[in-house]
Amino acid sequence: MKVDVQELTLFLAQHVVDEPQQVSVERRGQALLIDVAPGEEGRVIGRGGRVIQAIRTLVRAAAPQSRLSIDLRGNRL
Repeated sequence: MKVDVQELTLFLAQHVVDEPQQVSVERRGQALLIDVAPGEEGRVIGRGGRVIQAIRTLVRAAAPQSRLSIDLRGNRL
């Protein structure tokens, strides 16, 4: 079973923020960049980076062959 890591990352990120409709995930080379509404970055990062690390762990477990990095992009203008 092939997992779309971009869709999985989007699903996970949308479920930790207050404004899920403003979440987007863009693939750039070997990186997935998560965009969220201004002020929502902390919810994705979590205390001590626990939430973003959990997202990374789940995506790597779902698609172990992929060598993607998952990062949170700064505020959109």
